[in-house]
Amino acid sequence: MKIISSLIVILFIQTASVCHAQQTHQNSPKMSKEVTEILKLGKDAIVASALNSIGGSISLENFTSATVLSNGEEVYVSFRNQYKYIPINTIYYFDVGVNITTQTTYKNSVANPYNYSTERTIPYFNLTEDIKKHIDFVKQAIGNLDGFEEDIIIRENEDFYDIEVVSDTQESSYKIKKDTGEIYDEFHAHLEPIPFDVDDSKEFKEVIFSVIED
Repeated sequence: MKIISSLIVILFIQTASVCHAQQTHQNSPKMSKEVTEILKLGKDAIVASALNSIGGSISLENFTSATVLSNGEEVYVSFRNQYKYIPINTIYYFDVGVNITTQTTYKNSVANPYNYSTERTIPYFNLTEDIKKHIDFVKQAIGNLDGFEEDIIIRENEDFYDIEVVSDTQESSYKIKKDTGEIYDEFHAHLEPIPFDVDDSKEFKEVIFSVIED
């Protein structure tokens, strides 16, 4: 099964919590002076700076979440759309990452079908009321999604939705009929863990600003 390139940047980030006010905690990276000064600006200012780096008419309305992360040496903002709905013959940017420290922007597109391309400027995803109805139908067909955090890619087809779910541990795909919500052609595969130890101190982890401000 084809892994979607647009998820690569987002999936490498481990969004565990890190508290700037507890630098001595075993699992919390020690913050550099530059990172400390950036975090003092607060989440709203950091997110606004990241949006400015992306440029254009982009705003928070193009995403369902914005998370500030750090590994102690760099500050990174992850803009994400958990449910990525793609109508037939379209392509969008859904997730964008901005490294505040290096002023670098990362983004990849997701297309329907997989090989669809355009010579026009690729737009950022915008959740319209019509698209929301499609997503809600898919969510209802899938069932209980409470606490579900994985990305769900929904490619529209004439009679069905093609669903792809990718997480750190599992890759799944299936189809959902548009008229009945019936799920069929299911495929699930467990992903092997990384075959080497990862230095936790170098991982990007979510910054909890309520702790910083206290």
